[in-house]
Amino acid sequence: MGRGQRANNWYDASGCTLPCSLAIGPEFLNLNNPNLAARAGLAALDAVQKSAPNHRITIKWPNDIVVEVGDSDQRKIAGVLIEHSRDSIVIGIGINCTQTESDFHPSIQHSAISLHQLGSDVARIDLACSLIASLHHWLAVASEDEVRNHWKTNDALLGTTQKFIHNNTPHTGQVLSIDPLKTIRMQTPEGEINLPVEQSRLISEVN
Repeated sequence: MGRGQRANNWYDASGCTLPCSLAIGPEFLNLNNPNLAARAGLAALDAVQKSAPNHRITIKWPNDIVVEVGDSDQRKIAGVLIEHSRDSIVIGIGINCTQTESDFHPSIQHSAISLHQLGSDVARIDLACSLIASLHHWLAVASEDEVRNHWKTNDALLGTTQKFIHNNTPHTGQVLSIDPLKTIRMQTPEGEINLPVEQSRLISEVN
């Protein structure tokens, strides 16, 4: 249905994206939300990176995939949404594939980007196969240390100033590090703090 995080829409642009929902079985129900979000996000990251290897493509907590354009601009190329049912987990992943700027909804034309715009015209079926292989690795093979290390190497927020909400309290500061399974470490005017990822939410980029 093209749903995104927090009731946002995912615009398919008449078949220009790879929108997919993948159901995984009960053997993964023991993974908590941050663990699932990080692993699914890294799977999407790897699939996009393999399709556009000549570009700086990173992961923006909790699991948006962004492309660095220019000195400071980041444009979203993929997103992940995870939902639980009683006996399975559904991982929804959308990847922008063939859009030109005019194909995007006006509200996201200056914040989104596609593989085509990066010079990559990979077939969607090939991208889907790459994504499934990446999901297998990150869900069934990779250790938590591998998750943390790969995230650290590809963290889009590292060193940037961000605003997070934790327990209805805003915190603004420079992101020092993100452990996607546990904590966000940041430097605020009041000092260094650690926010638990499971009860925190990213609000906005400050600069």
